[in-house]
Amino acid sequence: MPDQTGSTAPVEPSTTTGDVALGVTKVEDIATEAVLDTDGVGIRAPSLDEGALLWEIARDAGNLDLNSPYAYMMTCRNFQSTCAIAEIYGMPAGFVMAHRPAARPHVLFIWQIAVLPEFRGFGIAKRLLDSVLERAANAGVRSVEATVTPSNTASAALFSAFADARDAKLDVRTGFTADDFPEEHRHEAEQLFVISPIAHIS
Repeated sequence: MPDQTGSTAPVEPSTTTGDVALGVTKVEDIATEAVLDTDGVGIRAPSLDEGALLWEIARDAGNLDLNSPYAYMMTCRNFQSTCAIAEIYGMPAGFVMAHRPAARPHVLFIWQIAVLPEFRGFGIAKRLLDSVLERAANAGVRSVEATVTPSNTASAALFSAFADARDAKLDVRTGFTADDFPEEHRHEAEQLFVISPIAHIS
C-alpha cells in the first residue's frame, strides 16, 4: 500500500452501494478527540501518527497475533474512518482496526480488536464496534465480518453478543484452514464470522 505524502489529506474512495451513496470523507471530518461517557470511557478515531500506540496496545493485550509496527502505522494513515481508539479518562484502553474492501464496500471487515487486561469488563469492545458503525462515513455498511480461531472464545462471544444486540444474524463459515498457512508458521484455522444485516444508527 503506497505511502501518502504532500499537503492533501488522505481520503476514502467514493463508492455507491444500492441506494446509499458513500461520499468522500476527509481526515479532518473524523473526530480524533474523545467525548467521555459518564463512566469515563471515550471513543475516537486514531490520529495519523498513532500507529505505534496501536502496536503497543496489541502487544500488551497479550492475546493477539502481533503484526509489524508498519502495519498499524499504515492502517492509521489509510483507514482512519474505520478504526477507533478507546480511552478511559484519557488513558488508552483498546482499539479496533477495520477496513471496507474496495470490491465490497458494504462490508466492514474487522482486522483486530484489542482491550488491555486492566480495562476489560467495561463493554469497550462493543463500544468500539458501535462507534465505527455510527459514523456518517460508514452509513453504507450492511455486514460486519471477522475471522476468529476456534480457541478464541472471547471474540466468538463478543461477535455473537454484538449480532444479538443489532438484531442481526451471525453466520459462521470457513475462512482459512490450518493448511492455508505456511508450514514454517503454523496457525489455527480461522473461521469467518458474518453478521448481517447491519442497520445504520446515527
